[in-house]
Amino acid sequence: MYDIITIGEILVEVLAEEAGQVFYKPGRLLGPYPSGAPAICIDQAARMGAKTAIIAKVGQDDFGRLNLKRLADSGVDVSHVIQTDQNTTGVAFVTYFEDGSRQFIFHFSKAACGELGPADVDESAIKNARYLHIMGCSITGSPTMGEAIMQAVRLAKKNGVAISFDPNIRPELLHGKVMDYYNEIIEASDVLLSGKSELRLLFGDAEAAIADLLSQKDRIVVIKDGSRGASVYTRREAFSMGAYPATEVDPTGAGDCFDATFLAMLVAGGDLRTAARYAGAAGAKAVEGRGPMEGNTYRREIEAFMRETPAVAETTLESPYRAI
Repeated sequence: MYDIITIGEILVEVLAEEAGQVFYKPGRLLGPYPSGAPAICIDQAARMGAKTAIIAKVGQDDFGRLNLKRLADSGVDVSHVIQTDQNTTGVAFVTYFEDGSRQFIFHFSKAACGELGPADVDESAIKNARYLHIMGCSITGSPTMGEAIMQAVRLAKKNGVAISFDPNIRPELLHGKVMDYYNEIIEASDVLLSGKSELRLLFGDAEAAIADLLSQKDRIVVIKDGSRGASVYTRREAFSMGAYPATEVDPTGAGDCFDATFLAMLVAGGDLRTAARYAGAAGAKAVEGRGPMEGNTYRREIEAFMRETPAVAETTLESPYRAI
């Protein structure tokens, strides 16, 4: 029995060593680092003590082996990761700029991860999980990956498995079939973990959207707002949680670590405030390591950080939900 299972891309990330470094001329690079939003997330959940698994595809190459070793070492079941000889493991080249923005070059849709399709989704793995966690960016990885993710969502719904969803979307990709997929997943979700800007992109008015989401279904809605912390809404309670201080080195994966830690604390029996507190601490720690997974932390490390750091502000909010 898994606490959390996810599905999507596994790839490596290669970082430009200097801020503002361009890729159209030679320069020093760092990596390869294990990466992919679902992989980062499930690695962190495993480090929190959750029983985890991932459905994905990698190449039969060193980049694939690098990822599989990292995930297995953290405690993730990688038996549902297919190693293919048809394509190589995906790669993301990333450069950072002084203003905090990033530029990516992806080898993704035509890499091994982009081969993932509905036939690769094992129903027995899905139905033996408490949560299926979906990262929205994975839906746009390739047409077949989008179909595989929707297959997993429908199998989870069929088998009574709770669904958690982080939209994690780029505006230019939110149209056509992708928008249909998003709407279906949001409707099915039991836990929605959205950035504030993404919520506005998807729904327009954030407060009205939260009220509508809670009126549709008794679910948990978490709104992540970076350095301003996060807010949590249910039909019964609502609160905001301030952000822990952090020295940012690499922001990649911070939201994934927040998601993973929040869910891992829920499956461990934690209440919502405790889950949000740990998730905020995990997100803060995540930005202090260079490389997508290098800031991932074990529960004992998060607890040590929280003991050494002043408590963040917690504010009770009025829930926008109104029972009819």
